Amino acid sequence: MAFLEQLSAKFSELSPKINSVVEQANKAKQNLVPVLNKCTQQLDTLGKILQVNANRQQSPIDLLPSITAFDPDYENVTFTFNYDDTANCVVKNIGQCLQIKYPEGSNVDFTSSLFPGEEYHLETVNIHWGTEPMNGSEHTVGGVGYAGEIHFIHRNLKYLNLDLAAKQPNGVVGLSVFLNESHDDNTNLISLNNVLSHVHYAGTEAVLQTFKLSALVPTAEKLKEFWHYEGSETVEPYRETVKWIIFRAATPVSSSQLDTWRALRRTSHEDEIEEKMVPLRALQPANSRIVRSSFKSVAQAELPAVQKNFTGTG
Repeated sequence: MAFLEQLSAKFSELSPKINSVVEQANKAKQNLVPVLNKCTQQLDTLGKILQVNANRQQSPIDLLPSITAFDPDYENVTFTFNYDDTANCVVKNIGQCLQIKYPEGSNVDFTSSLFPGEEYHLETVNIHWGTEPMNGSEHTVGGVGYAGEIHFIHRNLKYLNLDLAAKQPNGVVGLSVFLNESHDDNTNLISLNNVLSHVHYAGTEAVLQTFKLSALVPTAEKLKEFWHYEGSETVEPYRETVKWIIFRAATPVSSSQLDTWRALRRTSHEDEIEEKMVPLRALQPANSRIVRSSFKSVAQAELPAVQKNFTGTG
């Protein structure tokens, strides 16, 4: 009996300590939940990236002379733009880049003799930049980059929205304009930069009134020199149905304007640690793709024996 009484006394003595240990373990478990959730999300994202990189037509790529073929049919290609410069757009910080959402609708905003019979509506404008004057473009030319790059993403009007269009081989056309860093402000970007204080963090947005998107496109004469290839979106979900047209001519942007972009965050306001946005996707392998150009100076490859579905003559 004495032994049992001693054992019971010891148990009573240890009971508060056991309860304290259990309570601390439960708290530790609760603290680990958000960490484990974040790790799971990062693993999911990594899985998507690894799966995407196994595909064969990803963007961006390096426009090397060795994979570029001059196409004489491209010398007379025409481009027609009908952007509404009086429209109210929405600027969004999507974490992966700065995005301008153009108003929804069925207006014909873009056509080209490169895509005869097709009409396109502008959906979004994605802006990319880096930390230096020559590391901010997603596409590069023979290993050389620019200060930034603007993507005009268009939906074929045969499809009701961008998600549907992105499932079709003729659904999406992306126009790319390089950005050169300069001393003087680009006056056409001032209204955009004036609202960026409202989209400092990921997930925020602001109204952008009467933004002249057409002023960011090269002049008619400079539109004659371009590259064209089949690729993908450069932001998630990286769908491989984008027909890319990359203009050789670049648009200026000042160092001051770039610094305003570089201050934007890829993290949300609620995140404990702030991270600067670096809106660049790594270069992807060309995987035997041939890039066609409208000019000869950068072309060293041969055109495929069978031409691809181009009948436009301008």
